[in-house]
Amino acid sequence: MITFVLTRYLLDPAAWVFYLMLASLIAGHYKRMAWHRGLLGGATVLLFALLFLPIDQILARPLENTYPRPPLPAHVDGIVVLDGSVNVRIFASRHVQGQNQSTLRILAGADLAKRYPGAKLVYSGENGGARQRAIEHQAVETMFAAMGIAPGRTIFERTSRDTGENLANSLKIVRPRPGETWMLVTSAIHMPRAMAIARKLGWTMVPWPSDYISTASGGGLHVAFPSEGLVEVDRALHEWIGIAVYRLTGRAVG
Repeated sequence: MITFVLTRYLLDPAAWVFYLMLASLIAGHYKRMAWHRGLLGGATVLLFALLFLPIDQILARPLENTYPRPPLPAHVDGIVVLDGSVNVRIFASRHVQGQNQSTLRILAGADLAKRYPGAKLVYSGENGGARQRAIEHQAVETMFAAMGIAPGRTIFERTSRDTGENLANSLKIVRPRPGETWMLVTSAIHMPRAMAIARKLGWTMVPWPSDYISTASGGGLHVAFPSEGLVEVDRALHEWIGIAVYRLTGRAVG
């Protein structure tokens, strides 16, 4: 909840632009023209920077470089795929997949599951109402089936509210034995926080990052799709704040 409030309202970069514009309107209403022009100019400069400068690359790259994909293990006992927010609303309405952050994670998890047919496959989602959980189950099963994973193979964990509970509740379900090899699949930008939580739980996992948003180096101006940079800055800030909150509250280790 703390991470959600910080990243969605207090420290969201788009919200900063809005707050500056709102303050500018208030200053203009009270005839504080110097403040009005300064705040409006600040909002304009900030919005330009967020849209066109590679701030998303600068923020995301250190996180995504933390855990590069290692060589594939000779044997894998289990695979955990963390939910990336399946678009339940679109699937319920159209009965086909909508755009969502889970697709590439599921693809990476399915690839591992086919490489290791004897491994357990866990999909850890988010808690919701019974109808939402049922729709998410159907949506994820449909995607796994399209990728060649037999229906019924996937173990669903659907009682969690955040990443910490995703891993803690999955750990309770599968109860890995000492010496077992478990793969953790999530987005590259999310992997540092997820691995820090796994270490806190004492669960040794092999990171298998997916859906990168930064290049290995460099990164120029956002010219073709400037709004994309704004979205990715938000994702990167969400992770940096999430890591700090989890460590400060003792739910993850450094």
